[in-house]
Amino acid sequence: MQFYNLIIRDLKLAFYSSTNFLLAASFLILILILIPFVFGSNVSNFSLLFRGFIWISIALSILLTLDRVFNSDYEDGNLDTIILTQIPIELIVFAKFISHWIANCIPIIIVIPLAGILFEIGIQDSLNIITNVLAGSPGMVFIGSAISALTLGSKRAGIYKTIIIIPLYIPFIIFGADQESSLVLLGLSMIACVFSLFISVYSLRLYAE
Repeated sequence: MQFYNLIIRDLKLAFYSSTNFLLAASFLILILILIPFVFGSNVSNFSLLFRGFIWISIALSILLTLDRVFNSDYEDGNLDTIILTQIPIELIVFAKFISHWIANCIPIIIVIPLAGILFEIGIQDSLNIITNVLAGSPGMVFIGSAISALTLGSKRAGIYKTIIIIPLYIPFIIFGADQESSLVLLGLSMIACVFSLFISVYSLRLYAE
């Protein structure tokens, strides 16, 4: 029960900070609006551009909201309280992962079919894109959250996070632009989950000591 309470707590914080919650969808909508002005109205293979921009929007959104995963609780002292509860650190970390994924990726998944209708992207293409996002975006959240935990308390955490995370996101963006790479993305997410969980738990235990 406490596990779900942690998820709900973080989601409420994301909702209250509506600019953060809508950041991912806002990025995508803004980019899609600008496409006709930048590339012209007769864009060939718009579906490929659409898929690429979706993954760029996800990456930017996660990067810009990473402070909400651990740093906000660290700065106001709530992280100590959460760690000192009887909830295992592994569940605390996993709850953070889930809430961060919901806040950043669900808005984009909602926007995808609406944008698909607006820009005349086929239903099958939209479904393929949603499948890829569902398979790959958790891995990006896991990686970002783990690096956020690893750099917790660092004075230059923002710079370190960007330098480390961007190269790790490249495989997700490359495979995400391919319609038939959902299994590859799922595999990447599973690997990212295991390593990110280990790194985050280890970092929080060091912090707790």
